[in-house]
Amino acid sequence: MDDGRFIWCRNCGAIHHVSAFDRSPVYRIAAGEVQEEQVDDWRDFMDRHAGHRLEPLRSTGNVVCPRGSACDPMNIAYLHVTDGKQTVLLRRSRSSIDKPFAYEIADGSLLQTDMRLEIQANAIRKEMQLHFSWAPAMPLSDEQINFFISLFAQVVQRVDPETLCVNEYSESDDQTGYCELPQAVIDELMEKSRDYYSPIQLAALRQFAEGHRDGGDVMALVKRGTTVFAQSA
Repeated sequence: MDDGRFIWCRNCGAIHHVSAFDRSPVYRIAAGEVQEEQVDDWRDFMDRHAGHRLEPLRSTGNVVCPRGSACDPMNIAYLHVTDGKQTVLLRRSRSSIDKPFAYEIADGSLLQTDMRLEIQANAIRKEMQLHFSWAPAMPLSDEQINFFISLFAQVVQRVDPETLCVNEYSESDDQTGYCELPQAVIDELMEKSRDYYSPIQLAALRQFAEGHRDGGDVMALVKRGTTVFAQSA
């Protein structure tokens, strides 16, 4: 959540993000020595827009990056802000890593065009092959593991993504989150596996699924969204 404050100049459209870094000094190297330069970004903005119509804004939600993560300092991001009466969308960008973020009114809206669920097939396979203890059953063969993963993917296709809440978000992609695997999905998966595995193997598979269903584990479902910025007509 971005709880920052902004100042919007209605005369020229400039926007300043009020933050604790407004008065952070700038360090420059001159003649081989580091020199400290005192700055006051808020005061500079107020001086440049003296006599203009200024309005305070406050963010109302999360910073959204249609691509990648908001933690990437060079990523373009969007956030909604309000003056208490209307809400507008801001676009955040920067020209280089040593420049501060620039904010501008974005003439458009954010649209979520897709939401889907996926399984972590490679992570499941690796956990089953290398780490999970199948005792007292024998370890499953690669063919048996592949069948389980394929069946799991089929069952998940019938799950409505809107019914699941994200427990953890990806560190590299804000549009990707991990949801705890519902018990009902495990039960359906076990029922559909009955004709392929022995009872002792089924018991081991249930133990695996229920023991790795949490949001950060390999049986958690991956929830991916696609958010795009749509320019106003």
